[in-house]
Amino acid sequence: MAISAIPLEAIIDILGQLGKRILKQPSLNQYQGISYISLWLRKDNLRKICELNYSNLDYLDHFTKINTRLEMYAQPRGIVCHWVAGNMPTLAFFSAVQAILSRNGSIIKVPADYRDLILNILDILNGIRTDVDGNIFYGADIVRLIAIVSFEGKNQLLSAGLSKVADCKLIYGGSEAIKTIAALPQKESCETIIYGPKYSFAAFDKEYIESEQFEDALKNCVTDVALFNQMACSSPHTFFFEKSKYSIEEVAEKLKTYFEQLPDNLLYQNKSQWMAANTINERAKYLLSYDTGIIKSEGLEWTILINSKSSLEEPVFGKCLFIKEVDDVRDTLDHITRKVQAMTICIADQNDRREFAKDATYRGVDRITTPGHIHDYDLPWDGILPLNRLVRWVILKTEN
Repeated sequence: MAISAIPLEAIIDILGQLGKRILKQPSLNQYQGISYISLWLRKDNLRKICELNYSNLDYLDHFTKINTRLEMYAQPRGIVCHWVAGNMPTLAFFSAVQAILSRNGSIIKVPADYRDLILNILDILNGIRTDVDGNIFYGADIVRLIAIVSFEGKNQLLSAGLSKVADCKLIYGGSEAIKTIAALPQKESCETIIYGPKYSFAAFDKEYIESEQFEDALKNCVTDVALFNQMACSSPHTFFFEKSKYSIEEVAEKLKTYFEQLPDNLLYQNKSQWMAANTINERAKYLLSYDTGIIKSEGLEWTILINSKSSLEEPVFGKCLFIKEVDDVRDTLDHITRKVQAMTICIADQNDRREFAKDATYRGVDRITTPGHIHDYDLPWDGILPLNRLVRWVILKTEN
């Protein structure tokens, strides 16, 4: 059966069942983010995502009146080609779901290390069925529209071939990868959606720091730092703390406690050679300086670096966190550009927080988050409602 013949409600139900079954697979639970996938695939969440992107779910199933003379339909674009970065194991799956919910086929270029994860999830999806209004629909019909490929990005022949068949390109990656993939030959009608390199950070005001919420917030923020070993665009690298009754050194000691309390799967993550070298080099700079501070684990598990420079620091990754003290939390607004994806804002007064968020998003931040939720895959993402762009909005004029 063609996916265009499967009602959106049936697709949502099949994906909802997939979320429940994923949790029951021990082989998948070794990957970070699997439990979140299950929550994200709840039917009510998927329905809300579609409502946000499409406004009216009827547009996906048939021509729907928008006024007395005009009807509108959301038709799929065709083949979505996904270039997925290697920083998050589950990213390819989230990307695939967007194509599924817009009824497109997919060719997904997956990093070889995560290929088995995606194939295992698709294998579960293949065995799911649902009954909607007495009609049976199968996950296998969705799986048939998904191809998984892995090859070196420097292979220009394969890269160009993938680009040429795309009716839509979904690109995730660093600056050079984005430029290279966007420049590949493609159809004139191809839509391109780019999720480029981004930076995330956090800011706390005095009242929040001196409130009862502060300790829990720090604990949750440390988890945000640890998830994905700080390799995600949503991973925070710099924390700013407004001057308060706690010195910046006391704040660092609090953070140390929560780093030490991390579960083993987050504390002892594999580090590549370049990540380990970056950590060692950055630690050496701070240990040799008289106007900086450092608190670190015995090994390379985590690092807290303290300095007084009012700036965002270049990521070191591997749970290496920069913390700074500022006179006024609003001073951090000067660091915001369009490259900032997410910002955890901890401001006690909610009206002040909303005003801060208004200024921060005007300057470039796409997502304002709370401690422990910076990685939540909420849509819009990077300022984009992707499902809305993964369909062609077509119209039908009527005589009466």
